[in-house]
Amino acid sequence: MEHERWEKDQNPYLIVTCSKCKQYMYVKTTQKTKKCLRCGRQHKVSAIISSGEIVKGMTKAVEIVKTRQNELAIKEIGNPPEFRATDDFIVRSRKNSSSEEFTPCDDSDLESKFKEMIREISISFGEFPYYILEIMAENYTIPLSELRILVKNSQKEGFLIRLKDNLYRIKP
Repeated sequence: MEHERWEKDQNPYLIVTCSKCKQYMYVKTTQKTKKCLRCGRQHKVSAIISSGEIVKGMTKAVEIVKTRQNELAIKEIGNPPEFRATDDFIVRSRKNSSSEEFTPCDDSDLESKFKEMIREISISFGEFPYYILEIMAENYTIPLSELRILVKNSQKEGFLIRLKDNLYRIKP
C-alpha cells in the first residue's frame, strides 16, 4: 500500500496593499490580476510585483496579511479588527413573539426595553449592524417606527455610537 505524502506549499505569493483602500492582500505571482476583496479595485500583478514582498506558501502569506492588518488596525483605530461575516450575527430569541401582539406602552418603558436590548446585543457582539437592532426589536416588541427614534435619541445621548460601515456599539 502506497502512502501519500503531504508536501508543504512552496508556491510564491506576493503580499501587497491595495492602492485604493490600503487593505493587505496576497496573490500568487503567476496570477495576472487580483481583485481587492474590500473595495473591488482590480490590480495587475505585473504592475504591483515590485511594490510587495514575496513569500513561499499560502500559510505564510495568510499569516503575514493577518499580522499586518492587525498592526494597521491598532495604528488606525486603536484595537485589532473584528473579522466577522454577516452570518456570524446570530440573534437569540428572548420569547416567542409570533403568538404575542404588540401592546402600546409609554416612552420610558420603550427606552428601557431598548437599552436592555442594546446591552444584550453588546454582550454577544462588540460591534453590530443595524439589521440586528431591527430583528431584536421584534423580540422586545419595539415597533420599527419607534426603533429609529430610539436609535437617534441614544446616539444624541452618546449611549449608542455609530461607526463606519453602518455598524454600532455602545459607549464603553
